[in-house]
Amino acid sequence: MVKTINIENEPLIYFLFYMGVIVYIGETEKEPGKRIYQHTDKKFNDVKCISSKKLGFLKNKYFRKYYELRLINRFKPKYNKETTKAPSLNLFFLKMFLWFENPNPQWIVPLSVYSPFMISKYKKFLEHIYNPKKSRWVINGYTKVWNNIDINKNLYIDNQNPFKFLINEKIKPSMAGKLRKKFTPRKEKLHNG
Repeated sequence: MVKTINIENEPLIYFLFYMGVIVYIGETEKEPGKRIYQHTDKKFNDVKCISSKKLGFLKNKYFRKYYELRLINRFKPKYNKETTKAPSLNLFFLKMFLWFENPNPQWIVPLSVYSPFMISKYKKFLEHIYNPKKSRWVINGYTKVWNNIDINKNLYIDNQNPFKFLINEKIKPSMAGKLRKKFTPRKEKLHNG
């Protein structure tokens, strides 16, 4: 029997437990009570949540999904089949910084360690596959900030903490499936200390 919990309609990360062990980690933006109890294929007897009321950054979809992935990587719950390794926090910051310039998941996948946009500092084109038989190459219009920063040292955006800066930014929606040649350069500067 699952203990009934009172969950408000808010973004959160949730943990399903069985006999005191985390067996599943998930995230949801709305209707968490409904989402949690849809897991009829999983055996669990307790639920705990991290609320966006407690950690405001969970309201941001990408930050919520990033921390969900990090928690899955750390605890390796029985029912999570996710094998993706979360990028470092600094790589995640870099990707979210560049997402503003062109939010296309063909080139930037915030929750992946793969970074095709920065394979080399001489990469001039990005491949955009718009159907299985055809692809187009687009000039890499990202500001190439990765050439001037050390991803292993503290990052700042205009001398601000990148975490605080990015969680308060209005995130542009994904341009998935669309070829967008226009890149909007950032006015802000990503830099080391």
